[in-house]
Amino acid sequence: MIGGPLLSELDDLDLNILSTLQKNARSSFSSIAKKLGVSEGTVHLRVKKLLSKGIIKGFFAILNPDKLGMGLKAIVCLKADPQRYEEVLKALLDIPDIHEIYDVTGDFYSVLKVRTKNKESLAQVIDKIGRIPGITSTSTMIVLRSVKEELLLNVEKLKGMREANAKEVSPP
Repeated sequence: MIGGPLLSELDDLDLNILSTLQKNARSSFSSIAKKLGVSEGTVHLRVKKLLSKGIIKGFFAILNPDKLGMGLKAIVCLKADPQRYEEVLKALLDIPDIHEIYDVTGDFYSVLKVRTKNKESLAQVIDKIGRIPGITSTSTMIVLRSVKEELLLNVEKLKGMREANAKEVSPP
């Protein structure tokens, strides 16, 4: 099956609501209803369902880190003692300048996205990471520019995946 287990439960209306909310989470239910040709109550019930299933994780503002003094972005790759890896992950969660933690395959155990105000504060974060028991090495790359940083999922692609799944399941 292509996609997550809930994708097959979503219809075009659900996906269109998701698409609209991704582009502007402040869209009112009435404006979404008018755009999609359904009642406001229908949109309300659909959004409530999407929230309860965890498909919509929340509604929030996307802040511009550069404008708020957190313009330095770095990627930190780390290796760890396999016996202490879970402890390492828990300790990393407590470092506020680490914005994303990925458990990966390959030469490294984790890849971290770090945001700080400058190189000095980055050095402090890297030192803090290096002091975590179980970390054996780190490799840091400062991001010069973000060429693509996409927050939205491609809803048209999700529709295609859902349709491909339906063809796999339905008999000829």
